[in-house]
Amino acid sequence: MDPIAPLLQPLDPFLIAPFRFFDDPILGWWVGTLVLAFWAVLIGELTVALVFRINRTPVAKQWEETSYYHEQSLKAKQAGDEAAYKKINKLANEAYGKSFFLFIAMGMASLWPAFFAAAWLNMRFGEIAIFLPKWLGGVELSFLAPFVLLYLAVRIVFSRVKRFIPFLKPPAAAPLAGSGENP
Repeated sequence: MDPIAPLLQPLDPFLIAPFRFFDDPILGWWVGTLVLAFWAVLIGELTVALVFRINRTPVAKQWEETSYYHEQSLKAKQAGDEAAYKKINKLANEAYGKSFFLFIAMGMASLWPAFFAAAWLNMRFGEIAIFLPKWLGGVELSFLAPFVLLYLAVRIVFSRVKRFIPFLKPPAAAPLAGSGENP
């Protein structure tokens, strides 16, 4: 038995409902998959917003450290102190690497719902094949390829719209600790 199935089973009535909006099974499948992709994107974005709010102080401190070392390395370079520049620049690069991977890790928090959605699709539609028309090559696809395409399309559209949603609005710049800015 699939270890994720017990988690997905209680959600099944809710997740399958959009697939039954239309009598036409093909149209229902596409609309249901689109709604599922939307839910995966929305839940992922809410997760990122929550993770950022929880981690805002460490993020601000890391960003401040990165900015500080960068500025110091530029000052050393301008002063002509090549040895100090190299040492400080190494610290700046390390701080930047930590900042970079911290932001990447927080960004990955947006992907987990897509994997749950794919697992649910597999549980429900794993045996179904989708055939492309002959003019597109006549290739047989699993449920996953259309879901990924719809997920990416929804993510692109949502990235354009989320700046208008107050709790999902991305910060203008990384806040600096002690600057009084609150994202």
